[in-house]
Amino acid sequence: MTNFRAITNHTPATLFAQRGIRHSCSAGFTLLEIIVAMSLLILIIGIAVMSISGVRDEDKLRRAVAVIETSARQNLLQALSTQQTVRIELSAGAFHVGEEFGGMLQVRRVGENTFRAPKRGETWEFSPTGICEPIEVRMSGPAGVIELAFDPLTACAKHKSIQIRG
Repeated sequence: MTNFRAITNHTPATLFAQRGIRHSCSAGFTLLEIIVAMSLLILIIGIAVMSISGVRDEDKLRRAVAVIETSARQNLLQALSTQQTVRIELSAGAFHVGEEFGGMLQVRRVGENTFRAPKRGETWEFSPTGICEPIEVRMSGPAGVIELAFDPLTACAKHKSIQIRG
């Protein structure tokens, strides 16, 4: 029996030595492995948050474009239905697109080379004949910049430019 015990006690040690497996007192992850895993997790979460905020900013800009276009179209239709000239005062809150664009409205009329801040009391007219003044509007905010050039016959934006910051 002693011979059998000596063989069984000796065999596991040689198997572990051949496979390169070491005995350790504690089984688990080392501090370095945990730090690397946490760093990778934080990096992935950071990338996801940045992409989500970019999508959110783009969505804000697209909604603002839709609000501006709808407002222009509704004013043209109102002028047609009431047979009276409708005017929108060109100011920061003219299009009701939200606080992210407050105070950043610029316009460019036919014949002007650059965008400028609207003058006090400046309006955009919609005629009862179904024509509006051709105008270009630029709105800037933390999310980005929108530029729209409106068609005088349809009051729809014929050229759109959306630039997202970030």
